[in-house]
Amino acid sequence: MALGTLPAYGSRNTVPGGEPGHGRRFGDLLIEESLITTEQLEEALRIQRSLRNYLPLGQILLNHGWLKRGQLTTLLRRHRKSARLGELLVRAGHITPEQLQTALAEQKELRQPLGNVLRALGYVTEETIREALCAQMHVNFFDLDCVQVDPALANLVNEKYAIKRRVVPLFRTGQVLVVAVDDPTDVAMVEELQQLLKLRIEVVTSTIAKIGHAIKRLYAEGPRPSSDPTRHHSVLIGIVRDPEVADLAAKALGVLSCRPPGNSC
Repeated sequence: MALGTLPAYGSRNTVPGGEPGHGRRFGDLLIEESLITTEQLEEALRIQRSLRNYLPLGQILLNHGWLKRGQLTTLLRRHRKSARLGELLVRAGHITPEQLQTALAEQKELRQPLGNVLRALGYVTEETIREALCAQMHVNFFDLDCVQVDPALANLVNEKYAIKRRVVPLFRTGQVLVVAVDDPTDVAMVEELQQLLKLRIEVVTSTIAKIGHAIKRLYAEGPRPSSDPTRHHSVLIGIVRDPEVADLAAKALGVLSCRPPGNSC
């Protein structure tokens, strides 16, 4: 998650109303790939400008059903166009540009992920970083303490791998396996799991502590405590970034879907 310096607005690498990139407008890439129309792009940009809080263009297109998440993820990986974490935090008002520059200088010295540096400096909480990562990667933030994981899933991902990579399988629906990961930017791990398991892997994220607790519950020996299905109304925290996975979770885990007007819990 190494990040460069925050681009100056109006520079050739940043397009007002678009995503940070490499001199090419993200929306234009979507049109060139025939994934959206010019009219949909113009409407999405209009919506983005009208929002009080910054929302990535791709997320707006997803929310309105004009783009599928698989299409977006493929394009982001191919062109490396995902919004930078530091810029997302600045645009959302969580940190100032000056704080970002301080953190980037510290990051250069410490050689740690930017999120860790920002937390160590006291600028943001882990939850704030998670929300930004969810916006960056268009994934959902789950409260894993609300999830009763099927013990059979331990046969898909062994305990040693789960602990080392901080990944825990949550539920399987047909050929889709949803896993919670510490680092949703770790594309290599997702591709590795897909190749090994021959399943389509979808990811969500959670806090490090909650991921650790879920791993312990899944691989614990002996009887597991039962959970009250009426105790929790939703496992989702914050904005729904991936409606497909949210709906799959609602059906597979027996919780209420968290998709009221405005896409917030």
